[in-house]
Amino acid sequence: MSARVLSNQFDPITFQVLWSRCESIAEEMSNTLVNTAFSSVVRDNHDFAIGFYDHEGRMLAQSQQSTPGQLGSMHRVMRDFLAVYPLATLRPGDALITNDPWLGSGHTPDIYVATPVFRDGEVMCFAVNSAHHMDIGGRMSSPDTREVFEEGVIIPICKLYEEGRPNDTLLRLLERNVRLPQTLLGDLRAQMAANHTGAQSVLRFMAQAGLDTLTGLSQAIIAHTERAMRDSIREIPDGSYRHAMTLEDTDRAGNALGIQVAVTVDGDGVDIDFAGTSGQVDLPINSVYNMSQAYSLFAIKCVVHPHIPNNIGSSLPVSVRIPERSLLNPEFPAPVMHRTAIAHYCVEAIFCALAQAVPRRVLAPGGCYPLWIERFAGRDRDGRRFVVAFNAQGGQGARQGGDGVSTTIFPANVGSTSVELMEAEAPLLCERKAFAVDSAGAGEYRGGFGQEVVVRNVSGAEIATSFVGGRFRRGAQGMLGGHAGRIGTIQADGEAPITRRHGGTLADGQAVTFIYPGGAGFGDPQRRDPARVLADVREGVVSPESAERDYGVVVRDGVLDEAATAALRR
Repeated sequence: MSARVLSNQFDPITFQVLWSRCESIAEEMSNTLVNTAFSSVVRDNHDFAIGFYDHEGRMLAQSQQSTPGQLGSMHRVMRDFLAVYPLATLRPGDALITNDPWLGSGHTPDIYVATPVFRDGEVMCFAVNSAHHMDIGGRMSSPDTREVFEEGVIIPICKLYEEGRPNDTLLRLLERNVRLPQTLLGDLRAQMAANHTGAQSVLRFMAQAGLDTLTGLSQAIIAHTERAMRDSIREIPDGSYRHAMTLEDTDRAGNALGIQVAVTVDGDGVDIDFAGTSGQVDLPINSVYNMSQAYSLFAIKCVVHPHIPNNIGSSLPVSVRIPERSLLNPEFPAPVMHRTAIAHYCVEAIFCALAQAVPRRVLAPGGCYPLWIERFAGRDRDGRRFVVAFNAQGGQGARQGGDGVSTTIFPANVGSTSVELMEAEAPLLCERKAFAVDSAGAGEYRGGFGQEVVVRNVSGAEIATSFVGGRFRRGAQGMLGGHAGRIGTIQADGEAPITRRHGGTLADGQAVTFIYPGGAGFGDPQRRDPARVLADVREGVVSPESAERDYGVVVRDGVLDEAATAALRR
């Protein structure tokens, strides 16, 4: 098949075939990373991002399994890679690496690796990925760090491989500074394998399609996507839509923190301005500009055009302004390990602002953010060191036409941790995992349910813990008459509930209970179909008392009392 460019245009069918092939190459890279990774956080939680970039560092395609934060920061990583190593300095067999939070996605565990793809001595494109590593040194994801230096090894932009030779000095440094060196080195090799797969696939693709370069295809993909985004933006009424929110987190002195946003739609462009957002703090919740911008762009794409494949063209109609030294744009060396505690609220703030213009296009606030991550570290009964993360989440917010999705991680787009795998990798026993009854916010469309999880330490010794969550004091607020979701709680046996991020220990035999918050409802609960309320009661996720109190639906002995329901709703 010939795919030569004529006047910078492809015929529509050829264009779609070639574009889809780019997407499939990203998927091949994703599959390779998953199949070769050592850690469960990459292999099973899929905490990574995959990108396929042209020679100028512009994204053409991504894998479907990519976290918005890592992916959305990747184009800035590529810009910085090429600033340090211009195209003319690169050689076949090179691979570039960094995990600098201010260059990447905002914390040290996310390591980026970029591999230039050569053909006839010239760089055709780049295969790029980012993966979250279980441990990068430092204070094991402590929720109490005061500087980024406590949060692990920072790798400046350098070469992981040079003309096919590994950077042994860097690898020895990393091996000496982490708790699980074989896991980290294994995952780095998996990242290299993923890029190698992408490189080989690109070269085959170009040969089969008769492409001398990817420049014309790159320009066509980006232009098509930008045009589609701008056309969809025009469907939103012009105006400046504002939202201010007070966060649950405070600074160390107890002062309130908040995010303010103004989303201005003007013709075919969108401007996002976070002026008025609180200043940075000496707690590890600051979100660097790259991360904050990534989730802001993600929110706009969800509202404007969620279905078109993502590439750099998606972001061209959108500008993001964030004040320096703020929670969403801190200055080095601010602590940033738990930046999702703040960055995910960019999505809620933008959704709530745009609900004033297009309420049927947004999700109500969710109990699924901020991200909950529980970490456990220690030694098992055989003396083997372990570090595991338990990822689980509450419910999404509802939307026009649909209930919120339960127990699903959003907007991070990573998988929940398998109980069986957690128990296989660490001396932990999960004694309960079930929907949290009445946790979903009531509404014409109810929120997603949270869940209750009980984990017990059976290691024979005390283990270190780090618990990160949110919605402890105020549930996700309902939209257009919907009710708030239930709050979340964390409580260890014999101890008071934890009401903020916490680092500590768990004694041998001690259990901890996590109740993840529910998503908010959308619309008046009195308008919900009684049959759907009855179904939830029969499933045991909504109590008869909540059905009557929140929905005006009377259920007796598992049967809908239609007369009593009609009377109550009147």
